[in-house]
Amino acid sequence: MACSAVLLALALAWQPDPAALAPLYRQALAERERQLAPDHPKVARSASDLGLFLRNHGDRAAAEPYLRRALAIDEKALGPGSPVVGEDLENLASVLAAAEALPLYRRAAEHQDPAIAARNLAKLASYEETRGNRGAALALYRQALAKEEAASGPAHPRVGVRLNDVALLADPKQAEPLLRRALTIQEKALGPRHPETATTLNNLANVLLSTGRVSQAESLARRALSTLEETLGPHHPRVATGASNLADILRAKRDYVAARRYYERALTIDERAYGSDHAEVAVDLENLADLLEEMGRGEEARRLRRRAAAIKAGR
Repeated sequence: MACSAVLLALALAWQPDPAALAPLYRQALAERERQLAPDHPKVARSASDLGLFLRNHGDRAAAEPYLRRALAIDEKALGPGSPVVGEDLENLASVLAAAEALPLYRRAAEHQDPAIAARNLAKLASYEETRGNRGAALALYRQALAKEEAASGPAHPRVGVRLNDVALLADPKQAEPLLRRALTIQEKALGPRHPETATTLNNLANVLLSTGRVSQAESLARRALSTLEETLGPHHPRVATGASNLADILRAKRDYVAARRYYERALTIDERAYGSDHAEVAVDLENLADLLEEMGRGEEARRLRRRAAAIKAGR
């Protein structure tokens, strides 16, 4: 192993300061360039490592040329069907604006490696979802699910994630069996007291609530919240999501006092986690305001709505 590669390996193990690692990544790339041809796949790996390091530490602009170089080398050396090229496409897309990234995600979504295809189909689906194209997003999530099953087998936890993706956009009758299947997979593979299992419990609780099975929904939501508290700690943002989810169910039961307690808990957690002017805080404020309105506490509700509106206006 070259000297800089040894230093980099040691630094990765012991160095807590990311700023001190960047020069070592650059040195490793420079040594590979000196030792090998400039279009050697090992040079591509060093360029990719540097690009991903820069991306992961927030410098997407600096990462881009290194990730482009890795893709160019690997396409020439390995061919477009190589899984490495699929990963290069995905990595480069992750640092680009949507207009440039989407064609790369589409190429990666058509890759012959089903795991690569599944990831990138899901990214395209998420993009369509953010644009409000629910039908297109659902179709892409279904494709991602099929590819993930081909890549990982029908009982892998990643299949559970894809089942949740599809269920969140499907109608309740279609969503329930998908979520029950995801829950079975996750309870077996991850255990019943795992955060991802809790996420599926919450999603299933929402489906049950939407179909009028309030008591069943409450039982699942309480189990999900308990799991999130146990595994992530009482102040984690996902605990806020679980608390808000349970509050929705209690509100549907007209247990307003308990619902208010959980909405307020979600608000407190999110303010602590994100700050008082975050979009999640605005959602919490609106949920609590809706409840207070139903309780006949209109002035309190209006104050919360004004604060939520101010947060949204400041974004």
